[in-house]
Amino acid sequence: MSLIELMVAVTIALVMSLAIFSTLSSSEGRKRTLTATNDVAQVGIFSAYQLDKLLRSAGSGFSQGADFTFGCQLTATRTAPGQILPFTAAMAAPFTAMNTSLGGSYRLAPVIIVKDATTPNISGKGSDALIIMSGSAGFGEVPTLFTATGALTQLNLQNTVSFQANDLVLLTDTASATGPAPCMIEQVTSSFLTGGTATALPLAGSTYSGDPINGITLAAYSTVAMATNLGSGTVSNPPSFVIVGVGDNNNLMTYDLLQMGTFNTSEAMADGIFEMHALYGVDTTGNGTVDIWVDPKTAGYDAVTLQSGTTASVSTLRSIKAIRVGLILRTQLPEKATTPSVTPGPLALFSDLGATLKYTRTLATAEQNFRYRTIETTIPLRNVLLLN
Repeated sequence: MSLIELMVAVTIALVMSLAIFSTLSSSEGRKRTLTATNDVAQVGIFSAYQLDKLLRSAGSGFSQGADFTFGCQLTATRTAPGQILPFTAAMAAPFTAMNTSLGGSYRLAPVIIVKDATTPNISGKGSDALIIMSGSAGFGEVPTLFTATGALTQLNLQNTVSFQANDLVLLTDTASATGPAPCMIEQVTSSFLTGGTATALPLAGSTYSGDPINGITLAAYSTVAMATNLGSGTVSNPPSFVIVGVGDNNNLMTYDLLQMGTFNTSEAMADGIFEMHALYGVDTTGNGTVDIWVDPKTAGYDAVTLQSGTTASVSTLRSIKAIRVGLILRTQLPEKATTPSVTPGPLALFSDLGATLKYTRTLATAEQNFRYRTIETTIPLRNVLLLN
């Protein structure tokens, strides 16, 4: 072969190699984009399922038979580290600022939305948090009346049929005329044998027992106080008193208010969640259906007011029949900067509810190099639907 022929062959080979590598690079880029998009979609489905499961169970164990407990301040203690409700320490991220704004006080309610409770480092914008509470007793959800004042080691009830060993007991006094009295969470002793005609319920469980707690004592409860089974105080079938919100690195985080796991620790539920926002579905006519949707920043529906324990706030809690949750999800890695950008935005949630309730997220230039998905779901609070 002559030198010219060899150079022509090399040139052709180089051109073909460039074309092949360009095709492979483009194909690999599309593959990464498709994989990242699919991952985000799956995370969205999983997150929506987890939130649906939590919210559909909200209010279980106390809504139907003991809605008079709505708005009572929860007091609880553990053998270690001591008092956990009201929570007096600095709560773990991402709920530190939220806990401070509420003064560490949490009142019994199926769901409370805390507007802009967290500020995730990736988004840099406010993201809502959900305080969700539900019992798990199942068969023991009817409150039992006291027959005499209680003591640290024993409750005197009309019957103890609905309680088992290690169960958590919610105590509330119906004699209060100034709104719901503080509630105590106590635990049945591990040696208690259910059944029979016993009316004495032995306390001093291995984990949740204390008297007094935050100045509240068992001896102060009247003979018209009530005891409600919340479920097991062990890991087998515990009640769910949790906070859910978006933390750093696009992680959807949960926090256990009953501190059944590692003390004062938030745990990741899912990743890829950029922001979370929510609305209340409110029944204004008492017929059990949602008439209006309300932003949680609205006066009377803000978390501080709903946590005030007033008669008006309790009435508002009873009127909330559904929660609408909107999630903004984002891929983990950016894509090559293009013109136009991959996601120019803006992103929108609740667009069908009008300009007042619509949430619009404008994307900065750097944020436009990521791909996003939005998911919205309306979840009925089935345990509250029948309350008038």
